[in-house]
Amino acid sequence: MTDTPTGGFRERPAWLVAAAVVVIAQAGLALTLFGASRQWSAVTDDRPILSGRHPLHLYHGMLGAAAFRDHRTATCYDPAFQAGYPKTPVFDGGSRPAELFAILGGRGYRPAAYKFGVFAFLLLVPVGFIAAARGAGLPAGAAVLTGCFGVLIGWCPAVRLMLEEGQLDFLAAGLAAAVFVPWLGRYAKHPGPESCLVLAGLALVGWYAHPLVWAGLLPVMFVFYLVFAPQHGPGWHLGLAGITSAGVVPNVWWLLDWGKYWWLRQPSSTDHIPLPRWEAVLGSPDDYANLCAGLPGGPVVPLIAAGGLVLLWATGHRAAAWLALFTAVLALSAARLAAAWPRVPSDVPGRVAPLVLALLAPAAAFGVWETLRRARAASAGAIVAAVGLLLVGWADGPSAPLAHATGVHTPPFVLGFTQEQKQLLDAINEHTTPDARILWDDAEPRPGWNWSALLPVYTNRAYLGGLDTYAEIDHGHCALGDQRLNGRPLAEWTDAELTAYCRWYNVGWVMCRGERTAERWGKYPAAKPVARLTESGQPAVLFAIDRAHTFVLSGRAVWESADSKRIVLSDVYPNADGEIHLSLHAFEGLRVYPSYVRLDPLPDPTGRDPVHHIRLRTPGPVPRVTLVWEHP
Repeated sequence: MTDTPTGGFRERPAWLVAAAVVVIAQAGLALTLFGASRQWSAVTDDRPILSGRHPLHLYHGMLGAAAFRDHRTATCYDPAFQAGYPKTPVFDGGSRPAELFAILGGRGYRPAAYKFGVFAFLLLVPVGFIAAARGAGLPAGAAVLTGCFGVLIGWCPAVRLMLEEGQLDFLAAGLAAAVFVPWLGRYAKHPGPESCLVLAGLALVGWYAHPLVWAGLLPVMFVFYLVFAPQHGPGWHLGLAGITSAGVVPNVWWLLDWGKYWWLRQPSSTDHIPLPRWEAVLGSPDDYANLCAGLPGGPVVPLIAAGGLVLLWATGHRAAAWLALFTAVLALSAARLAAAWPRVPSDVPGRVAPLVLALLAPAAAFGVWETLRRARAASAGAIVAAVGLLLVGWADGPSAPLAHATGVHTPPFVLGFTQEQKQLLDAINEHTTPDARILWDDAEPRPGWNWSALLPVYTNRAYLGGLDTYAEIDHGHCALGDQRLNGRPLAEWTDAELTAYCRWYNVGWVMCRGERTAERWGKYPAAKPVARLTESGQPAVLFAIDRAHTFVLSGRAVWESADSKRIVLSDVYPNADGEIHLSLHAFEGLRVYPSYVRLDPLPDPTGRDPVHHIRLRTPGPVPRVTLVWEHP
């Protein structure tokens, strides 16, 4: 036998109905993320998703889309947080899907466009698994069964956690990889326009979504080429080169920035992180059992997939079988390496484990299909599975008994601000002004903890902190969190040091979201409480700092405006040294107009902030100075 993909949807179009049922079932499950009542209006209203880092991605998606429209780059300089910081493909990489949603959804801040993008992505999950099965040469019925497996994988606890955290970039790249590998096997034996176009499109999506995931496929491509290249002529080689180019070339516009700003990654490139020992990477049986903990069926599906791989090989689908096994082994090895390597985030192995299962899903579905076929129940089994998912997606009750019975986890997102958060926003708008920054206390994570990333949108104020508690970038060193200010315990700060800090960063208010933080600022003579609130049941106190508000530390100027497009000063008068010092972080690529004004770095006099401020040198007064970040 050969691995010619026969018995597909063209020959058996009735199976398209079953495939549509699986997609419709997925739509019902996706709607439950926006409310148990499955109302479409929850997707299209203006309430933002506040779960995980969705607010951060929404905010950066808005900035990146605006920068792309203006400069054809998603990198920009944002003065609204951390005294100015660079929004790059490295921080934060997870915003790329949000940027795409924002570009397609129109200008401005559009939570509905982001939510619709999340919903549309979820619909692609069963479509992707069905396409992967067809790439492996499975018949239409087995492809539908693979789509059912994909839905179950997509709603298992491990994937649901990634969705909750807003890791759409990793999920999209993983789904593309799970489809790419079997279609690579199809291209090996039956190259043609269809497989070339599918692989090129998947490569384009994969590199855009998550280049590290896609770079992980390079060993697969290398081995694939060594095995099959001798069997084909120049056209086959050109096609493979075209597939590779289709993934990289259209993404060069942002991949260059991704490489350029790689120094923003964590852990730092200067950290000494020893390689783990091979015994730790190999692990114990319990370590592999832990990887299966958040997957549907635990180790059962991988065992079924092992039998399915044997059947795939025996029935002639050899390229699909060994490519799936080889890639799954590489992904599993990457998961174990991440688990044993110090400073790698602890959730990385849990993110890779579903990818291993996704790569084996067509084989597992084929194993079940062949078993049912020998019992003359294959078609009925696939239809029952699709209809069963339809019932789970649309007929389940508010407590989701059917979902729990099938291992489907669909707790809804946190949507929209709570009443306490609305009162906090109202207090900020009432008691503060745009002429100074608000020091935001990054307290312990709470439900919807990253909602503060949207503060500039709803208050038109600048903040220190609030962007991302766990973003360990140098520009966030000036923030307040975990009872530490500027990297130093808050209790150790003297009143004089707090005064110097507030002047250097132009702090006009402090939002304390913890009792100990509020206690210290309450003892600072210049701090006066102006609002006492609660957030998630915890006290929150807004202090006003009695000091002159100005972003100009030396010299004189009127601060006209500051956003991600430009910073405008008027009536600029330098000090006796011909300088104007600004309470604003410097960043490579900032340009000053008029051009005779020179920009130099201004170090923090305490030496605590690793990022310098901006110093402008001018021979005399200037009526208007504009700072623009231009892609260097």
